[in-house]
Amino acid sequence: MSLSVEKDGTSEEDWIPASVPGTVHQALLDANRIPDPFQGTNENEIQWIGERDWLYRCSFTLIDDVQAAEHVVLQFEGLDTYATVWLNGMEIARSTNMFVPLHVEVTNLLHPGQNELLINFESALRLGQALEAQHGKHVSWNGDSSRLYVRKAQYHYGWDWGPVLLTAGPWRTISLLAYKSRIVDVLSQTEVSPDLESALLSVTTDIELGGTDPANVSCSVSVYDSQNTLVGEQELPGTALELLPDHGQYRLQAKLQLVQPQLWWPRGYGAQPLYRLVVTLHDEQGSPLDQREVRTGLRRLELSQHPFSDQPGNSFFFTINNTPIFCGGANWIPADSLTTRISPERYRAWVQLAADANMAMLRVWGGGIYEEDVFYDACDELGILVWQDFMFACGMYPALDWFQASVRAEAEAAIGRLHHHPSIALWCGNNEDYMVASSQGHYDAAFEGDFTAIQFSARELYERVLPEVCARLDPSRPYWRGSPYGGTNGNNPEVGDQHVWDVWHGFMRKYQDYSSLGGRFISEFGMQATPGRSTIEAFSSAEERYPLSRTLEHHNKASDGSRRLAVYLSDTVRNPADLDSYIYATQLVQSEALCSGIRGWRRQWQGLGKEYIGGALVWQINDCWPVTSWAMVDYYLRPKPAYYSVRRELAPIAVGLATHDKQHAAVWAINATRQPLDVHLALQWWTLEGELIDEQDHAYTLAPNQATELQTAPFATTTGHVLSARLLQEDQVLARATIWPEPFKYLTLPEPGIHVERLGPDTLSLQTQRPAKGVWLTAEDGVKWSDNMLDLLPGESYIVKAEGLKDDSVVHVDWLRA
Repeated sequence: MSLSVEKDGTSEEDWIPASVPGTVHQALLDANRIPDPFQGTNENEIQWIGERDWLYRCSFTLIDDVQAAEHVVLQFEGLDTYATVWLNGMEIARSTNMFVPLHVEVTNLLHPGQNELLINFESALRLGQALEAQHGKHVSWNGDSSRLYVRKAQYHYGWDWGPVLLTAGPWRTISLLAYKSRIVDVLSQTEVSPDLESALLSVTTDIELGGTDPANVSCSVSVYDSQNTLVGEQELPGTALELLPDHGQYRLQAKLQLVQPQLWWPRGYGAQPLYRLVVTLHDEQGSPLDQREVRTGLRRLELSQHPFSDQPGNSFFFTINNTPIFCGGANWIPADSLTTRISPERYRAWVQLAADANMAMLRVWGGGIYEEDVFYDACDELGILVWQDFMFACGMYPALDWFQASVRAEAEAAIGRLHHHPSIALWCGNNEDYMVASSQGHYDAAFEGDFTAIQFSARELYERVLPEVCARLDPSRPYWRGSPYGGTNGNNPEVGDQHVWDVWHGFMRKYQDYSSLGGRFISEFGMQATPGRSTIEAFSSAEERYPLSRTLEHHNKASDGSRRLAVYLSDTVRNPADLDSYIYATQLVQSEALCSGIRGWRRQWQGLGKEYIGGALVWQINDCWPVTSWAMVDYYLRPKPAYYSVRRELAPIAVGLATHDKQHAAVWAINATRQPLDVHLALQWWTLEGELIDEQDHAYTLAPNQATELQTAPFATTTGHVLSARLLQEDQVLARATIWPEPFKYLTLPEPGIHVERLGPDTLSLQTQRPAKGVWLTAEDGVKWSDNMLDLLPGESYIVKAEGLKDDSVVHVDWLRA
């Protein structure tokens, strides 16, 4: 039966409890009205949810302080997505963008005693399709194309790693704010001097005074360093307030000069001290009327793009505090399809995983959300730089007047909330939209006229609307039009950043080709792998636990994911028959592929004027549900083998090996520290049967913050020998690498004779009689391994810490078998 919103809102039938923040899906799950969409193929059974409208209602009673306040504002920090709000039967607000908060004055609409709030969430799918029918269908990759008209998290429409779960609901907090006078907003900008000896902190504060005379208030701006010592303060009288006629608010400007600032550094380059900025509004007696506190960091940030003297194109890398940074890291997607389920603890665990993997950067991908504050707080604290996309992905978006206005409000809200985080290194217009336009022949870089009149009308957003907002609200941070973007080319290998998808997508090049495919900054590349058995068991029934089952294929959202995986498996290893062998094989291939890319691209970071590749970001670190995907860590925060391999490749000290020609291998080393490093290079050649054929030792000095080419070494893939390289200081091994004959499927590998010895409660020693490829250790959930996915060679003990390993735990050992 169909009811009007008014009748439905007052009906007492069929309501269920719902949490705020929350989504319809979560409320239905909690009430046992729907099956878990992550289980089996249940996703298919609940698509009706996104096709319907949903009502939320609540009753609340005013406390005396709120009832007596001069002003009361009802604050909606995020409504997903098309929502109409009524308070006590009167419509007070409409939302059409889940990323734009709504703050509504309700002082004269509140009742003494009980008040009723009602929100109608209309189907984003239905309304989006109506807009598409009215204004025209645009090209998109992934999801229903009507999403391009809807300012909603685009991954909710399904992606090639995520399910279609079209959520609705109050996805961020709803609250009442009662006040007489208040601080509306604080915008802070920091500028560190070129010599790093001082910093200028500029603070813009917007204030609402109600009927209070500005002469009767004052404002103080205080800055405290990481030891909570007051290092700067400015007292400003109310007469310094500037009236903003369009807003009925006042604005206050303050500038504080800080000497010898404690600089914020990316992880591995220095500490991450954070300052507190406190803005307090006082009445004429000096009592506080309102206070805002912001945490920030001081660092000098540049996006360095200079021409090379010996190669075509320009560099693309980040310089922090006058130090060039190679940004190894990963892409980040929302960590749950039901976004509100991600707890602060889970956010911090994810960012800690990135930090523990030696990552310098996470890229917040443009088809998700502007993440919760705790995500950026964790990045600030752990020294992880953030490449922040605006929320546009894989499509040719419209640029209608109302759409532009919505995007402008969205950008203002995002920048206003996030700009003070020192971790954010870049605002980026979109994900792959220039690639989509180029693929359709609709990108002409030379055209600078009316963008709204051309097919690629979204250039109005990326080249005018968004850069204007960034320049106005956050001028010290660089803006980049898209990822990838390279001027005349939507994916230019010589300028800007590049998505390297000729491996996996496109021509399905061999992953060994990565080093020849690199651009100036690799912002996406990747290889799929299944999650581990425990994760597969969490979403599948026993009869579906075999390679290529219906359930496993449903949990691979790439339309041809199984077929492409099969190609890379057949190129690399012998065909796996059972589930465990299939899991291991896909994970080995992912591990080898990602390391091939990072190793080769990091080699191109060669010092001043030769920063040929400035970063490599794996697609992707995380998942939004349990799935076969490109993630290095699955939905349950269980690392795949590639996580550990990538961690070694991104270590401050690393050694690299790659075939140079049919008879030789190149050897190089990375020193990401800021000091020269004296090392010994130990080379060994082993047969697969465990015979040491030869060994050499050479001394080198590694230049700081760059790769150093060391030598070439004899290595013929046809001989079936394994070449090992170790960097040592005295007897301490700083880094290891091996190179094996490839493809592995041609090798006849004897049983390696691996021995695991327990040296203590959480310490293991691994030895082997013969070379062992891809040694993978597992135990129960919760064990944190210091290293894993190892290549073991005879004559050496490999010490692995296993934090959380129980006394009676059984350690399982797997490796590449013949």
